[in-house]
Amino acid sequence: MAGHGPQQLIRRRTYRQRRNIFHDYCDDQFIKRFRLDRAGIIAVTDLVRDKLQSRTERSRPLDPETKVAITLRYLATGKMQQCCCDDFGTTQPTISRVITQTLDALADPQIRLQFMRFPRTRDEIQRKQREFMETSGFPGVVGAIDGTHVRIVAPRVDEHLYAMNVSYTIHMYNKMTKELVVKVGGNSLYEITAKNFCPLIYSRASIHSDFF
Repeated sequence: MAGHGPQQLIRRRTYRQRRNIFHDYCDDQFIKRFRLDRAGIIAVTDLVRDKLQSRTERSRPLDPETKVAITLRYLATGKMQQCCCDDFGTTQPTISRVITQTLDALADPQIRLQFMRFPRTRDEIQRKQREFMETSGFPGVVGAIDGTHVRIVAPRVDEHLYAMNVSYTIHMYNKMTKELVVKVGGNSLYEITAKNFCPLIYSRASIHSDFF
């Protein structure tokens, strides 16, 4: 009787236990972790639901709400993707794909233009420039985006002002806030920075007030 070859063992695929954040967190906890409450996450999801919905049920696909939550968690904290793995019970490659897929969906012009619009006509541009100049003293500005990273070349003098280890950072002091008052002539770090890198703002502040 002819013998059969060695039998191959078929291993069943195992899955990590996933968390259902919509059951685990209240709205206050959502805001602390994702910068949005439960309703906000669902509202964002509705914008891109069709693009994030998996076409198959194989391999336990993530639902669109979870994909949006993963992306928001990553953006809100700046942590490594491995931390999102621990938070949601998925693998790092899955986290990477989800973030890319969600950001691509949100960057679609039909969605982006609902919330982000820069002036296009000459009249709009000039009006925005006047508004920025009146409120903040910045000439030629037509808009601002939170979280913008700008390359800064380390100065050859006063190197102590360039204290950051990374070369992509910018700090903008908002004159409209009253949380911190800087005295002109006090030689504080803010004043030295303004004098060296924002001379126009500093000169205007010095002329009109003893503080800025």
